[in-house]
Amino acid sequence: MTDEPSLADVSLCCEGAVPAVVATASASGTPNVTYLSRVHVVDDERVALSNQFFSKTSRNLVENPRASILLLDPTNYDQFRLSLVYERTERRGPVFERLRADIDALGALEGMQDVFRLRAADIYRVVSIERVFADVHRRGVPRPDGPARRDASSAAELLAELGRRLSRSTDLDVAVDVALTGIDELFGYRHSSMLLRDETGGRLYTIASHGYPAEGIGSEIEVGDGIVGLAAQRCAPVRVGNLLQMAKYSRVVRQSYEGRGHIGPGREIPVPDLSGVDSRLAVPAMAFGELVGVLCVESTAPVAFDALDEALLTVVASQLAAAVEGSRARDTREGAEGHDDGPPPAPPAAAPLRRGDEAHLRFFPLDGSTFLDGDYLIKGVAGRLLWSLLVQHEREGRTDFTNREVRLDPTLELPEFRDNFESRLILLKRRLDERRAPVRIEKTGRGRFRLTVERPVRLETTNDGGS
Repeated sequence: MTDEPSLADVSLCCEGAVPAVVATASASGTPNVTYLSRVHVVDDERVALSNQFFSKTSRNLVENPRASILLLDPTNYDQFRLSLVYERTERRGPVFERLRADIDALGALEGMQDVFRLRAADIYRVVSIERVFADVHRRGVPRPDGPARRDASSAAELLAELGRRLSRSTDLDVAVDVALTGIDELFGYRHSSMLLRDETGGRLYTIASHGYPAEGIGSEIEVGDGIVGLAAQRCAPVRVGNLLQMAKYSRVVRQSYEGRGHIGPGREIPVPDLSGVDSRLAVPAMAFGELVGVLCVESTAPVAFDALDEALLTVVASQLAAAVEGSRARDTREGAEGHDDGPPPAPPAAAPLRRGDEAHLRFFPLDGSTFLDGDYLIKGVAGRLLWSLLVQHEREGRTDFTNREVRLDPTLELPEFRDNFESRLILLKRRLDERRAPVRIEKTGRGRFRLTVERPVRLETTNDGGS
């Protein structure tokens, strides 16, 4: 006689990669079958189901407090039937909040947070678990593109190694690269990005990415938008292992509501850069109780991340947040004290500039948007910074600058406290490199950098709103 499976044995089935089938019956025996995106394990004996659109299910439970759930393991297609007895309904507390985070993530995919609202969490006691199908040929089949499973002990050793690498980073630019490369080499997170909160606090901008065909440097997400924006808004990790299924489900609900005239067309939040992504984990980078940014990893495998991945990346995100805050504090202190590394090294001899190779940079003072040869480049503080540097280069022939003097430029519109100058300078540097622009920024020492102009740039400013 084989042992009955436990809730721990079906944990992957509860990650939502494949919808669960929920069956109930009225007092007269009339059945009702519906689908549920995810089942949450409460403890060793209980599960929780989100009470969202379950009108018939709720009525049946009043008459007959029993239910049956069919779960499917997304890695080997084993099927399990759980027999349940309804115990209670919760409208607050940790279980309710866990389910609410899932519902919020589902709504964020289609901009339907007002539609996808959790009403309650229904708690059930598990009476029995039966394995109803098992495909022995699928045992041990690896999941594509997913990080390797690991235990807490080995993870701690790898995390210590990443900490040692970060401790040797000389500045924020290096630290971000070391972190994203390190979590790939050490933990197998092939696709990652780091976003920082902007000066307004309402948006996030991408300062670095790893493993994508296009880096997407400077791309922005509103706080509350999508999985990444939701993690920033809640200041809590958001882990989703069934993005493809969730997108299909949310689109069906959207079409239903639009057909009844309840909501407008809205906009779909696209999956960035990685085709076929099915798992996403977004972790807030916090420092001193405040949001600094969000660290995000993705995979094309279903349920690629678990609670251990969430814990690991929370530590990494905290280290990056500390690096950002340390960079701000150091830059502010050195600016106030006038510290730098002394005279910059002599610039290398430049090749003669040819007028036929002239580039065109168009600048919109309204929001700092800049366009290089007709294509959008960057905006905001980074755009105003580029414009200021190029104007000084054109008028005075300047190539070498200090952070201290540039950050005092009122045209940059930096906030008086906790400005993001260092991160915006890094953002501009990376964006210029990504675009292979004829203008580059190179660090020449502590608090110093050089503007390298490889061909003439014709500057144009306009006061309209841009397009």
